[in-house]
Amino acid sequence: MKGFSRFLFCMTVASVLPLVAGAAGTYYNGNLYQNPQAKYGAMTNNGNNGNGGGFYNNYVGGRGYGQNMQNIGVTKTTTTVKKSTSKTDSAKKKGLYMGIGATHEFANWDFEMKTAGSNLHYDNLRWNVVDGTASYYFGDSTPVQINLGARYGAQYGNSSMVDDDISSEYMWDVESMLVNGATEDVYWGTPAVSVGTTSDGTQMGFNAGLGLTDLFDFGRAKITPSVGYRYFKHKVETKNNYGMMIQVLNSDSFVNCIQVQDGEIQCSPYVGFADGNGVVDSFAGFLFNEDGTIAVNSDGSYIILNDSSSAQLDLGTTYYYEQSGVSHKYETVWAGPYVALDMEYVMNDYNKINAGIEVGLPAYDSKGDQPYRFDWEHPTSVEDKAGIGKAIHFGFNTMWGTSLTDNIMLTLGMTYDYYRVKDADAKTYLNKTYYQGLLDDTNYAINYYEGQGSLTDDELIALNNYRAEKTRLEALKSNGWTLENNSEIKSIYKSMGIRLGLSAKF
Repeated sequence: MKGFSRFLFCMTVASVLPLVAGAAGTYYNGNLYQNPQAKYGAMTNNGNNGNGGGFYNNYVGGRGYGQNMQNIGVTKTTTTVKKSTSKTDSAKKKGLYMGIGATHEFANWDFEMKTAGSNLHYDNLRWNVVDGTASYYFGDSTPVQINLGARYGAQYGNSSMVDDDISSEYMWDVESMLVNGATEDVYWGTPAVSVGTTSDGTQMGFNAGLGLTDLFDFGRAKITPSVGYRYFKHKVETKNNYGMMIQVLNSDSFVNCIQVQDGEIQCSPYVGFADGNGVVDSFAGFLFNEDGTIAVNSDGSYIILNDSSSAQLDLGTTYYYEQSGVSHKYETVWAGPYVALDMEYVMNDYNKINAGIEVGLPAYDSKGDQPYRFDWEHPTSVEDKAGIGKAIHFGFNTMWGTSLTDNIMLTLGMTYDYYRVKDADAKTYLNKTYYQGLLDDTNYAINYYEGQGSLTDDELIALNNYRAEKTRLEALKSNGWTLENNSEIKSIYKSMGIRLGLSAKF
C-alpha cells in the first residue's frame, strides 16, 4: 500500500506540473506556451468530449480553481534599482555643516600719505590663522543656505617695517627769507627713513551671508550666489626702530644740491654756526640774524665767521636715532557688504573641488600711534577713514576635499585676499600742551615787536612771520588741535595662504 500511495502521489504531481508551467508561461509571454483551454478544445473536436471544451470551462468557472492555478508558483516582483548616492553630492544638502581649518598666510600692508609725503610698508608679514565655519541648508523645497564664519590669527616670527619719508616728491618746505637785502625762496628739506622690527601682531574677522544653493548647474559643477557682510581687522606693532634724518637747504644763493653724472643728485646737509652766546647762527659760515635773515656788512657783502673759537656747530635736524620701544602701532579695520559666487565640482563619489570669488565694498578705518612723536597725541596719533563703498575687497579661494567617512571630509587649498582704498581722509591729533606753548611764545614775540614803536625792515619781516604763525596756530586750536587732509591716504593690504581643514555634516 505504501508503494502504491507513493506512486499515486508522484503521478498526481506529474499531472499538475504542466498546468503550473502553462500558468507561468501565460504570465510572462502567452506566445511561448499554448493555453491549456485551447488544448482541451482540440481534444473535444476529435470526439473525446462532446461538450466542445465546456467541461473545462464549467469546472474552472464553477470552483474558481483555474484562477488560482493561473498564479500558483508565480509571484509578481518589481525590481527597484537604488541610485548610488555620492558622499560628495551637494544636491541633497540639508541641515547643518561645520568646518575648522588652519591657514599659514603671507601678507604685506602698504599705505601712503600723499600730501605729507610719507610711505609706510609692512613687508613679509606671516600669520598663523585658525577659522571656523557653519552653514545651514534648508533643503530642496527651500534652496537657501545661511553661512557663518570666524577667524583669529597671530603673527608668526618677525617682519620688517619701513617708514619712508625720503622717496616722496613732497620733501621740501618753502620759506621766504631776506638774502642780501632781497626776498628769496629757500627750500628746506628734512628727508628721513627708518627701519623697524614688527612682531606680536594679531588679526581677527567674521562674516555672515545668505545664499541660493546650487542656483546654477553646469554638469557636475554647481554655482551658489550669495550676499553678506565681512569684518576684518589687523593689528601690527613695531619696535627696535633705527632711522636717519637729514636737513638740507637749497636756494638760488645757496646751492647745496648738485647734479652729478648720470642724473644723480647729491645734497649736502645743513651746517650752521652760532656765536659763543648762541645768539646768532649761520649757514656754511654765513651769519644769520635772529629773524632768519643773513647778516651783511655795510657794503652789502656777507658777514663770514672767521673766529672759529667762538662758533658752535649746528647741524639742524640732521641726526641718527634708535627707538628700542614701540615706535609704530596701527589697528586697521575693513568692514562692509559683499557679493560672492561659490562653485562645487564633484569629481567622483569621494572627491570634489570647491572654489569661490568674492567682491566687497567695505569701509576703512585705521588708527595709529607713534609714541616717540612728542608733538602728537597718544594713544591715538593719527586716524584714517573712508566710508562704505570707498574701499574694495577681492577674495578668492579654492579647496580640494576628500571623504574620510560618510560625514567627514579633509580639505586642502589656498586663499587670496586684496584690500585697497585710494582716497581715505586723514586726521592728525596734535599734542595740545606742546602747540599751546608755541602759540603762547608767538603771542609774546608779537607783543614784543608791536611794543617797540618804529621797526626796521628786518623787524617788520619778523613781525609779519610771527603773525602768520599765530593765524596758523589759532586755526589748529579752533579745530581741536587737529590736522585734516581729505583724500589723503592710499592703503593696500594683500595676503595669500595655504589652508588645511576638516568639514563635517550633521
